Amino acid sequence: MTVQKSNEWMGKNAKLSAEELAEFLAGPMVARVATIDEEGLPYITPVWQEWDGDAMWIVPRERSAWVNHIKLHPKVAISVAEDSGTYKRVLMRGTAEIISGPAPLSGQCLEIANRMATRFLGEHGPDYLVPSIPSPRYLIKFVPDSMITWDGVGWAKKYTE
Repeated sequence: MTVQKSNEWMGKNAKLSAEELAEFLAGPMVARVATIDEEGLPYITPVWQEWDGDAMWIVPRERSAWVNHIKLHPKVAISVAEDSGTYKRVLMRGTAEIISGPAPLSGQCLEIANRMATRFLGEHGPDYLVPSIPSPRYLIKFVPDSMITWDGVGWAKKYTE
């Protein structure tokens, strides 16, 4: 008797569709933003993010060192990945733009921050923001020029052929 083993544990071993990407980034997934600092060295920062299907939104504090990096070098890379399971992952490269700030949380910036706080901290997430509303923040929009996505632990064909 032959026992067939399922390979479901390996994930789909393919790129994410637009719907899968949106679902993945809609979860409490931390983005790691890679910038270039004033000395030309790489600098990586974990941040909360919101993906709208075309751009990623980030709401850093005024004193976040990496915001100055974006002012000098707006080309950045962002990685979002599961650290277990099928290791779903996304790598984006593109341009970050400071839309507003530094200013106290209000308007679009506050709306995005509230949605992120709820996603990352649950129903009481917005309570976390209340004491920091007067603290200056930026609203940053990141638009990817390129994106690589993958779900699975198997090797892509380009590595095996």
